[in-house]
Amino acid sequence: MRKYLNLILLLGCSTFVLGQDFSPILQKAWANNEQLKSKTFNLKMAEIALKEAKALYGPTAQFNTQYTLAVGGRSISLPVGDLMNPVYSTLNKLTNSNSFPQIENVKEQFLPNNFYDAKFRVSQPIYYPELALNKKLKAESIELKSLEIKAYKRWLAKEIMQSYFQVTKAKEAIKIFENSDSLLMEARRTTQSMVKNGVALPSALNRIESQMASIDALKIEANTNFSNAKKYLFFLEGVPESATIESVQMSDLPSLDTADIEKKEEILQLEKAISLQNLAIDKEKLFYKPKLGAQLDFGSQAYNFGWSPYALLGINLEINLFDNNRNKWRKEQAELNVQSTQSQLTYVKTQFDLVKNISYDNLVSAVKQANTFQPRIAASKRLYQDVLKKYKEGTSNYLELMDAHTQITQNELQFSIAKSTAWEKWAEYIYNSAKLKID
Repeated sequence: MRKYLNLILLLGCSTFVLGQDFSPILQKAWANNEQLKSKTFNLKMAEIALKEAKALYGPTAQFNTQYTLAVGGRSISLPVGDLMNPVYSTLNKLTNSNSFPQIENVKEQFLPNNFYDAKFRVSQPIYYPELALNKKLKAESIELKSLEIKAYKRWLAKEIMQSYFQVTKAKEAIKIFENSDSLLMEARRTTQSMVKNGVALPSALNRIESQMASIDALKIEANTNFSNAKKYLFFLEGVPESATIESVQMSDLPSLDTADIEKKEEILQLEKAISLQNLAIDKEKLFYKPKLGAQLDFGSQAYNFGWSPYALLGINLEINLFDNNRNKWRKEQAELNVQSTQSQLTYVKTQFDLVKNISYDNLVSAVKQANTFQPRIAASKRLYQDVLKKYKEGTSNYLELMDAHTQITQNELQFSIAKSTAWEKWAEYIYNSAKLKID
């Protein structure tokens, strides 16, 4: 019983793939997985950000209005009466009339009272080097988001393959125990007949029935593993639990092909990070470049809601002259960031090569081990038939029969575990070597 429990626990932890073409299942998962949808939305946001960066090259238009009421404040006195009244008096005498009246001196406050200014302003950047840099940054960000999606798709593919294996292996374990139960039922019928004829003792029948009860317990556990594995697979696929599991064709053991290896997304992400950090250096190089823009105002301003239209064209020029070396230190920090990421990239490449080579060696070893079990299974089945024949003839006891039966079940379970281990190593190698094509 303990041997069976250990074997079934190993089955529950193993992974097995019924084939190397997982396209139908993966396409379904990539279309329905909620986490992947979230990352896709992030990619769309990055694409919209690029459109925004391109729009910065175009003009902007605004409407602005201001109305003021004011009392007091600074003012200026204008002696227009003192200046003009003598002239007006002389003119009145010369014309013998009062056509030119006397006027008062004027006191005008600086703050405008009952005054409005309404205008449209159109602004247009002419030479802004940072706009091109910003557009390039947004474009690089899109590629980075795309790599994040590909990396998640690759991880999701590995999880789905392993989950599919768990479903299949639990199902295979159930079948093994059902076959084992069939052999025990045949042995029980034979033993019942032998007990009835006085050839065998009742204890032999009790031993067989006890073995059948143990197999039933293991079948219950295998069914539970099968149900849980299905739930996790459907969760990864983003489909309801009522969905059906698609069948995938398989070879008996995975192939050892090493061709068509792609570059890992993590490496591509680091390379893209270096590209983005170089843009930070380029930004600091633009610090002393001039910025040129133009703006056009047209509207009306007047007192007492009068109408006095105007137009005003302006050119803006901005040049940084001195910042106490802050730009220099920012540039050096950006350059050190690039060097740090380049060192990290070199380390990660070496690490991935190591992991890839180890995973391939593990795959080769697992396949070789799995190939040793088929002769054992064939031999144990022949042994069981021989012992069963002798048992029916009364020349072999029930202990030998149970031992032969146990060998069949153990060898089949161990072969199943060996195959699952080989496929598990295959899935790890596929993931570590980036052999799976990701769109």
